[in-house]
Amino acid sequence: MEIVPPARPTTENRLLRETVYEQLRADMISCTLAPGTEMREAELAARFEMSKSPVRDALMRLEREGLVISLPRQGYRVAPVSLSDVLDMFHLRAALERACVERIVLQASDEDLDSLNTFRHFDASVWDGGFIAYNRAFHRRIAILGANTRMRDQLIDLIDLMERAVQISLNNMNKGDPHSAVSEHSGLIDALQARSIKRAQRLAEQHVVSAGKRVSNAIARSFVTA
Repeated sequence: MEIVPPARPTTENRLLRETVYEQLRADMISCTLAPGTEMREAELAARFEMSKSPVRDALMRLEREGLVISLPRQGYRVAPVSLSDVLDMFHLRAALERACVERIVLQASDEDLDSLNTFRHFDASVWDGGFIAYNRAFHRRIAILGANTRMRDQLIDLIDLMERAVQISLNNMNKGDPHSAVSEHSGLIDALQARSIKRAQRLAEQHVVSAGKRVSNAIARSFVTA
């Protein structure tokens, strides 16, 4: 009997799966799909005007990332934001950013360091997405300037995943006051441009720890799980 190998996914199918995955992930990270929201494959397939297969694949990927919980015979639910998980992510992020700023001090060009001056001030009219977009762009830039592909990818992934907690905390604090965070960014930029490794590492860690306290205090007062 002739054995027929399984059909390989077409380019179109791969694009469909990636589109569904990226859109759902973006909606969850931005809290457009809030923690606790229930979802069904059929409803999502109708939303994206496609079959259930790419939707199911996207949900399975999101479940592996911890953004989705599978409910037997019921569908799926957007995972809650766990305070303990957020604190773990801030702890890991502090370690990664310390390592990252050391590499920046030692290896970044003067031109690269000068590019950070964009983040010394925050103007809400300039940043589509407000303070969250500004803050994400700053920390992504730090990750990129570290010039370590594995560390960059892990740090950017953490930044993305933590955006849910930041979004929830800002909503809980009526958007908060970004002045202190912008001031901390400026101080870190000073240390990097002065090529002071110890000061840059200390300020990077302090900044992440301070952000962690602001976010965790807000989350503790909100509806998310402990």
